[in-house]
Amino acid sequence: MTSSLVTSVTIDHSDRLRSVPDDRYNRERGIHLRFIQVGNRFLVQAWGSAFPEDGGGGYQGTLSLSVDVVRDGIEDLRAVWQRELIDHVDPGVRPTRRPFVDEWDLSAPAEHERADRAALALARAGYTLFCLLFANGDAGLKEIADHLTRALRGGEHVITVESDDVFVPWCMLYVPLSDQDSVWASGYRWRPEGFWGYQHLVEHNFSRWPGFDSRIALPGALARVGLNVDHRVDEEYPPTPYVAPVVDFFTENAVTTVRTSKVALAEAMRDPAFADHIVYFGCHGRVGGTDERAYLVLADDEKIYGTEVLAWLSGMALPSSPVVFVGACQGGQLASVFYPAFGHHLLHHGARCLVGPQIDLPRAFARVYALRLFAAFLVPHTRLGDAVRGLTREFLDRYRNPLGLIFSLYRGIDVHLAPGEGV
Repeated sequence: MTSSLVTSVTIDHSDRLRSVPDDRYNRERGIHLRFIQVGNRFLVQAWGSAFPEDGGGGYQGTLSLSVDVVRDGIEDLRAVWQRELIDHVDPGVRPTRRPFVDEWDLSAPAEHERADRAALALARAGYTLFCLLFANGDAGLKEIADHLTRALRGGEHVITVESDDVFVPWCMLYVPLSDQDSVWASGYRWRPEGFWGYQHLVEHNFSRWPGFDSRIALPGALARVGLNVDHRVDEEYPPTPYVAPVVDFFTENAVTTVRTSKVALAEAMRDPAFADHIVYFGCHGRVGGTDERAYLVLADDEKIYGTEVLAWLSGMALPSSPVVFVGACQGGQLASVFYPAFGHHLLHHGARCLVGPQIDLPRAFARVYALRLFAAFLVPHTRLGDAVRGLTREFLDRYRNPLGLIFSLYRGIDVHLAPGEGV
């Protein structure tokens, strides 16, 4: 005799059993690369779904170029972006016009040729650095490059590049979509999908930090934001509202503390009750003197060095594990000489993520980018990496502006606000 089982569903989170919900908050990386300095060379390791398990062991190769040559190549890439986007002045136009600085929307038909010409130069520079990093090494590196190129052309990936030794603007790298395409051909047409930061979710990470959690637990309905700013930025010629609109936005949408001095920032970071979920710098960043030491400056004109931040955090960690956003104007060189120290100190003293630009940040663009980024990120469960990539695509597709690609995430693809979670 056959009996039938009697069942009933009282709570169903799977759409009538048609799907199983995925509540993982850290995504698997399809591409994970590691660069380790060994002597005067870099050892490159790779794993993830883009690198098939074939029984032959792990993927590893050696970059034959010296450390100095690699770092020169990185600076060459930044120099092209700085020249094409920030320093470019329309010839013969009076008063002087810098299209990517004075404006952020370049979607008008009259701007198309200029925007495409700049993007082609950026694509060529991005592919040049890609070749420098992955086409100059031993057989192991070639194998990594072959799998990497195939994966990059095959669709979207989640990418982590880990290194304490070299800091590449990964989102600005470019790979043509076919072996038949030569970026140096006179008729080459660049494609937005060739840029890493447009097609993929990309982060730079440091060596492992145990206990990392992508969830920012909110004790209440609103995030707490520390705004470390210099309002004088808005008054510089030509007067451009940047800091004030950002302060107004956060004041309306978060619990906000405004700091304008080095002493106030130091006091806050030293406080065991430090509660910022987002730490925002809307100020100046500069490289000063012959020693090329970089620093941030708030309204009191006191230089803030990365070593001082380390001293403030000695023996302690930021209890709120914040996201740190560096929106420092005139701070392009910070990417190479400030983020490695500043970001490393913050991430190893509790910060969850650091976001910052790789070249000088125009104020008009900075305002719109910050407002749109945090309007998206303040929505609970919106992952920071998705918000960054979404903006990159919007600016390039809709406004023909590639500046979204200049932002790098130092850890944090999956970071999100998680109200009510006991993390």
